[in-house]
Amino acid sequence: MTRAWVIAAALAVAANEAGAADAAVTTYTATYTVEYKGKQAGVSEWSVRDVGDGRYEFQARITPKGMLKLIRPKPTIERSQFRVEGTHFRPLEYWFEDGSRSGEDNWHVVFDWERHIATVSTSEARRELTVPDSAIDVGTLKAAVMRDLSAKGAPGPYEVADQDAVFTYEYTDSGPVTLQTGVGSLETQLFVQHRAGSSRSTWLWAAPKLGFLPVRIEQRRNDEVQTSFLLTDVKGITASQ
Repeated sequence: MTRAWVIAAALAVAANEAGAADAAVTTYTATYTVEYKGKQAGVSEWSVRDVGDGRYEFQARITPKGMLKLIRPKPTIERSQFRVEGTHFRPLEYWFEDGSRSGEDNWHVVFDWERHIATVSTSEARRELTVPDSAIDVGTLKAAVMRDLSAKGAPGPYEVADQDAVFTYEYTDSGPVTLQTGVGSLETQLFVQHRAGSSRSTWLWAAPKLGFLPVRIEQRRNDEVQTSFLLTDVKGITASQ
C-alpha cells in the first residue's frame, strides 16, 4: 500500500552554508487517517528527526485496522537516513517493512557514495545499482519535496533509487486548493507526482503555512484513487500567518 546533494563552497564559508542547509530540514511528527479504496484502513505517522552525527531520519509508519489487519497484521514501516550536503540531501540507508507475517516484500538499501553504488537486499536476492550523484531514495524524497517547495516554490525533478532501478520523478503544478483537514481549513498547492511509463501517480496537497507539509496524499493507479492519507494532527510545525 504503501507502498524521495553536494558541498560547493569554499572552506571559509562552509560552516555558514551547513547551518543554512540544516535549517532547511523541517523536523516534525504528522498523523494521518488512511483509507484504502474509500474504506478506513488505519492510521499513519510521518516524522523527520535529527538522529545526531549530521544525520536525519524520515519514517512513515502505517498501523492497520479492520480487514487490512488480517492481511498485514504488523505496521508497514518505511525509514530513510540521510545527510545534508550543501543544497543536496544525501541518502545513506533505506528500509521498508511490508507489515506481513513473513516479511517477504521487505527490502533494504545501503548507499556507497565512493563507488556510486546502491546495494539492494530483498528476501530473494542482493544486487547492486549504479546511482548518479543526484540520486535520492523514496524516503528522503519526502523531505526533499518539502525543502524544495519552501526554497524555490516547486519540487523536482528527482532521480530516485528504488529496489529495481533509478527512476525520474517529475511534478505537475495543478494550482491552489482550499482543503478541509483534521487541523482545520488550509490553503494548499496541489502537485501531481509521476514517472514516465508508469500507470501510478501520487497527488500531494502541500500547505505553505505548515512548511509545505503534505496535508492530503492520494496514491492513484490509472487515475483511480487506491490509498489516501488526510492530516489529523501535526507537532513541531507552527502554522505561519
